[in-house]
Amino acid sequence: MGQSLLTDAIALSEAKVAIVSHEVYLSYETVARNRIPRDPNDWFTVALALAVGAGIWTLDNDFLGCGVATWTTDTLLTHLTANY
Repeated sequence: MGQSLLTDAIALSEAKVAIVSHEVYLSYETVARNRIPRDPNDWFTVALALAVGAGIWTLDNDFLGCGVATWTTDTLLTHLTANY
């Protein structure tokens, strides 16, 4: 059973997770760094979200106010449950 769950999880991640090249979001670096001054090491997450029009799934409050929607696990699950 455990091996089956692991196999399913890996298959799901390979089907649903996309690796995005640095070049896709590099042009957003300056904007992203300005939007997340509390932790400049997180600029790439904001830049990627801006580049692809996505929100950020996080428990890190440093992303609050960065101009991109942020989701905690609880709010994401609530939203998914209500909409599906």
